[in-house]
Amino acid sequence: MAAPCRWKLVLGIYLLLASSVARAETAAPAPAPLAGSPFGELLADDARAKLIPNRALRLEIGYDALLARVHLIRAAQASVDIQTFIWKNDECGRLLLWELLEAARRGVRVRLIADQLFSETDPAVIAFVATAHPNLQVRHYRPAFQRIDPALWRMAVAVAFSFRATNQRMHNKVMIVDDAVLLTGGRNIENAYYDHATEYNYRDRDVIATGPVVAAAVSSFDEFWNYRQAVPSAALKDVAREIKRGTFRRYDRREDWEFGGFFAELSSEASNVPVVRAKFVQPLAPVRRAEFIADEAGKARGWLRRSAPRGTLALRGALERGERDILIQTPYLVLSPAARELVVQLRAQRPELRLRISSNSFASTDNLMAYSGNYRLRNLYIEQLRLEVHEMKPRPAVMPELFPRFAAMDERAAVRLAAREQKRTMYFALHAKSLVVDGTTSFIGSYNLDPRSENLNTEAGLLIEDEAFARGLRAEIERDLRAENSWVIARRKLPLGMGALNTLVGTVTSLTPFDVWPLRNTSSFDLRAGGTEVGTDHPEFYEHYEEAGSFPGAEGWISQDEIVTRLYKAVGKPLTPIL
Repeated sequence: MAAPCRWKLVLGIYLLLASSVARAETAAPAPAPLAGSPFGELLADDARAKLIPNRALRLEIGYDALLARVHLIRAAQASVDIQTFIWKNDECGRLLLWELLEAARRGVRVRLIADQLFSETDPAVIAFVATAHPNLQVRHYRPAFQRIDPALWRMAVAVAFSFRATNQRMHNKVMIVDDAVLLTGGRNIENAYYDHATEYNYRDRDVIATGPVVAAAVSSFDEFWNYRQAVPSAALKDVAREIKRGTFRRYDRREDWEFGGFFAELSSEASNVPVVRAKFVQPLAPVRRAEFIADEAGKARGWLRRSAPRGTLALRGALERGERDILIQTPYLVLSPAARELVVQLRAQRPELRLRISSNSFASTDNLMAYSGNYRLRNLYIEQLRLEVHEMKPRPAVMPELFPRFAAMDERAAVRLAAREQKRTMYFALHAKSLVVDGTTSFIGSYNLDPRSENLNTEAGLLIEDEAFARGLRAEIERDLRAENSWVIARRKLPLGMGALNTLVGTVTSLTPFDVWPLRNTSSFDLRAGGTEVGTDHPEFYEHYEEAGSFPGAEGWISQDEIVTRLYKAVGKPLTPIL
């Protein structure tokens, strides 16, 4: 009896294996990345080449940045991974979430990591997202007390007992589709980043990339996804309570979502192959070298130690290689002592090095505390570090070019202003984070020129070595520096040696926690009618420029915002590294 049983067992195994092989041979092959999209066509062409190039394309216009995201989500065949500092439940936030849900329903694995502190905090909304579809997974970075919406007292306890951990946030902005296309830069998920807000919209910048560089972004995303402080939605106590109740509102149909009548044209264009090919794929040019840089989850401490943050060290290395010209664009210009020391070092090694910075003005900033830190250090930037600082105007001449739907949104803003639903007319706030070194090295990412990005927030971006790419990026930033778009910061013409006195007093007070000296050696300057743009060190600078005041664009004689800025300048030095 034993022998026949063994033969039956062997025959059964053989038939099972044969059946498995037959199914494997007849099963449809896995779809190619972004199949059916012009991106997929480009990826297939590059795959047939012996050396797959890295390609890169800047996205300067908010509408285009949203259009690219919607198309890429729709074209995804296997996976969409998104990492964001902010995800708001506004029209653009809902549009992208709807597109992600539709992708999940057709079998795409969707993973979203959002920083808890500045994203949607309604437990009922998060409960829906957590249960919408098994393929849609969301995690939240560093939620206090394992809650999406911790009470104020809980946040206070978290700050008191673990200040650095609570203050350390995930500032990365990354989107990866089918492990083949990368999108990174400065944009979060909120109306203001995509030209759909009525009070202020951001002048921001992203970069799309394909090629071997995407693998490093995939690895970084997986590191954050598996980080112990990236908590699934359903594991949050207040979200779990909503799920258990089961009474939260569901948004299973497109009709359930509120898009504000915004996206009819965009939705059509996102599926329009010729439009996508012309806007995004044909200009996606090869670059000589590309490197994705990102901090480790949790962020290492320090500037020079071996445990220093990866992103900080990579960008410092790029700056240290500067020989002739460094051009930086940053919304927040608050140089830490280590950053100021680096500038001094560069000046000592290369006295002729030109260092230009494009940043926000008092009238265009979205963060008064950060601008106050800049204002406090302005004399040092101009007089000692010899930086050339340009601050963007709230309604620059370039605004309609960078914001093609400006007129329509401006009309909406005027209606809201008349109804007292917003405080001021629509304006531009600079949010792009980029640099160009010697016309060869470029960076586009999430890194601000401030202590938070240096030592607290995790950051990410793309470092590119390519002359043509650098030339295009430099042209964009230099346009923002022009007089019709920015004020320039320069020394004031002060009588009777007041400049020397200000320098002396300012130097002394800068060493103390308080800076109550009210006079500044520096101010904002605007080009005179008929004047010619010249450098601040030009002997005829004051003939071509006129002083615009310390706070140009302020409303009234002295506004509440100006009072706050001056107050923080006076007493806020200890808080500068963390705000």
